[in-house]
Formats: sequence, structure tokens, C-alpha cells
Amino acid sequence: MKIKNIFLNTTKVLVFSGLLISGACSSLIDVQPRQSIDSSTALTSPEAIRSGLAASYARLRNLRIYGRDLIALPEALSDNGTATNKSGRLLAENLNNPYAHFANWQVAYISINQINLLIEATEKLNADAAFKKQINGEAKFLRALFYFDLMRAFAYDPNAIVAASNKGGVPLILKGSLDVGDVTLPARASIDEVYAQIIKDLEAAIADLPARASSPHNATGGAAMALLSRVHLYKGDWANAAKFATDALASRQGTFATSANYVASWRTPINPESMFEVLFFNVSESPGVNESLQSTYTTMVALGNRTTTGGFGDLVPTDGLLAELNSEAGDLRRSFYELGTAGRGTARIECTKFLGKNGVLNLDNVPLIRVSEMYLNRAEALAMSGNDAGALADLNAIRTRAGLPARTGLAGTALMTEILRQRRLELAFEGHRWFDLKRRGLDVVKSPSTIAFSDFRILANLPIREIQANTNLVQNPGY
Repeated sequence: MKIKNIFLNTTKVLVFSGLLISGACSSLIDVQPRQSIDSSTALTSPEAIRSGLAASYARLRNLRIYGRDLIALPEALSDNGTATNKSGRLLAENLNNPYAHFANWQVAYISINQINLLIEATEKLNADAAFKKQINGEAKFLRALFYFDLMRAFAYDPNAIVAASNKGGVPLILKGSLDVGDVTLPARASIDEVYAQIIKDLEAAIADLPARASSPHNATGGAAMALLSRVHLYKGDWANAAKFATDALASRQGTFATSANYVASWRTPINPESMFEVLFFNVSESPGVNESLQSTYTTMVALGNRTTTGGFGDLVPTDGLLAELNSEAGDLRRSFYELGTAGRGTARIECTKFLGKNGVLNLDNVPLIRVSEMYLNRAEALAMSGNDAGALADLNAIRTRAGLPARTGLAGTALMTEILRQRRLELAFEGHRWFDLKRRGLDVVKSPSTIAFSDFRILANLPIREIQANTNLVQNPGY
């Protein structure tokens, strides 16, 4: 079979976990600056490999990945965001209705298959060893990221499991498939098996990639260290969560903002704190006026402009989050929240972290990992390990930068409570809150009803088409 358009065209994709790819289209890869590559040279040249890697990065911009859902849904599902019903979007997720959940399965497995093919082709390529290391490192970083996000959505985290409802992790597929004959239909691997592979991939990325680069839009060793710190935090491996946070900070990929430039750093084309950031080149790559992060979070087109309406402001901060932001005078982070327009209905306090790069509506680069998270990861890990002094120092780095006084004398439960509180305030509307509650086994206390950690809605449902196509898959309870 002549294989074409493996990477970007999905109009003729048959998906069992995103693996079966049949071709009947005009090009292998459709990414800038090279528009197409003939199938006869598919992934057999450095140029094709680079284009294939660019296509894999492009998947991160998908609506179901970081185009919106993996940033906005953790706020909607949790106690941070409330749906305004100005367009009807995210209302079901905010109400925690069954099936209104993460839907990143198909895009993630298509991406993983692409990455597997890319890794295999790079290994066979007659090319410079440094080039192959770079490609291999970036590809394994991306594979780890896609698998980690699948686990966060569809499986319990290693340190917080409801045993009676645990059906394992997700299918672990490390070999690429080009046609139906290549496809396997694996069962869900165990949680520990998938985490082990994620860690293995990130360790390989660290070994292969330079620690830092001028741009945060491609994976670096520092970004891999930062993601590995997050992975170990979810795993409950406090020693390694702290170690890799320290290593990531030492990489100098990203710069910790000062009080003077903290708010302004969100208005620059690239957030200087970004250790890894999803790049949107132009508006055509954005989900658009209906579903972009700007439109999702605010009705405004510019700070302070309440006369011109742009987006819908579908998801705004809860009263509880605003109360926490207002609980101490002088918190600079309150500047990210202001009254929106009345053009879509009643004006609400809205989040303005995403307000259009360079003033272009609905076009934002999306920071996935910020330097601030590393201080918070390390603070939590040190506190869980009994190092209260070290944890307090990292906590105060976040507090004082936000314009709040340093805390003294905090220890034990009181210290951990304040670390988690600062994590909520610092990372609000960046896609962390639901996952932070879930990984710690905490109930989601919200209106109109609390979602207990034992509730089946804590986990997303596996797509029904996958269950029907692969009889080895077991659905999560309650669906």
C-alpha cells in the first residue's frame, strides 16, 4: 500500500487507539515552511524528519489538547471556574455531567503513532549523530507528554487510587503502525508500567537534548527535567520531584519573574517564565473566536476596555477563588482578573492571562510549564519529605514575588495548606487545579455539589469507539 499524508491528514484515519492510518491523500506532511513531501521520500531524509517532528508539535495546538481543553477543562471541572452559559460551552463540564470530560484520547494516540514512526525512522537514518540525538530527544519528550496527559485524564495517579474502581492505566504502544496489518489491540497497561515508560522517555530526552535554548517552543533538557519533576510529583516520589525541580531551575530554561515584571510578562509574545510553551504562528492555527482561550476566559479585546466585546467569557473565576485572591492585600495576581464587558450578558470578573499575543485576538502562545511551578513542586515535595525549612523558602519565593509578606514559623499541615493554596492562586486558569486535587485524592468542593474523590466522574470515559474496536480495553466504572 502506498502510504501518504501520515502525519497531518486525518480525513481517512481509522482509529483503534489512534493507530490505523490509511492513505489516499496528496502529501505526506503538510507543515510550514515545506508544504509537502512525496511518499517516496517519507521520513528517509533529515528534511522529512524535521517536518515530521514539526507535525508532532503541531498536534499540541489541537482543541482537545492545549488549544483549549487541557488548559480550560481542569478549571471548569474543579472549584476554580464557573460557567457563565453565555454560549453554552463548558456548562456540562462545569456541572460535572457524566461524559462531559477530557476527550484527548484519539488525538493523543494518533500523535503517539506519528512519534513512534518518527523515532524508528530516525534510528535507521544515515545522518549525523548529533542530529539524530536532537530528534530522538524531542520526540521522546513529546511522547512522554502525550502519555502523561492520557494518564491524567483516564487513569488514577499512582499516589491516589480508589482500588475498587481502578482499571489500570492506558494502552502502552511504542511501535509505529502504517497499515491495518501492523496494528495491535493491547489492553490497558498498569499505572506503574505507563509511568515507568514516561520516566524512561524523559530521562532519554534529558540525556539527548541541550539543557536550554533561546526559544521555549521546542523541547530542551531543562523542559524535560521540569516535566519529570511534575511526573514524580504526581507519582508521589518526593525526592525526585524536588531533585528534578532543582535541576530544571539550574538549566536556566526560563527566568523567574520579579515583582516588577511579573504581570507584564504575561503580555509579551513569549512568557519569559516559559520552560515549554505551545507556539501558535497565526490565527488560523487558533481554535478561533468561539473556543480560543481568550474567548473562553474573557469578553474583552484589551485590558480595561469594557466598550468593545470580543469573546464569550464562558468560564470565569468562582467566588471562592476570588475570595482567596482577595484574602491578603497587595496580591499582584489580582491584576489578572477584571470586570469584563456586558456585550454577551451580565458583566463578570474574568481572567485575562490570555489576551491575544501582540494584540492579535484569539492568538496566544500557551505556557505549559513555567519556572514558578518548579518552586511550587519543590516546596510541596520538600514539605512532604519533612524539610519544612526548605519548603518554606520556596513558598516565600512565590509569596514575596506576588507582593505578599514572607511567612515564618509554618510547619507540618499548616505549611502544606499554604503551599497548596499558593499553587492554586499562582497557576489558576493554566490547567492545573483539577489534576492537583485528583493526584492528592481530594474531594472537589464546589457548587452545586461536591464531587467526592471516590465518584466515578473523577476519571474521564474511554471513547466508546475504542471499546467497540478493541475488546481488550476495559471502560472506567460508571460509563
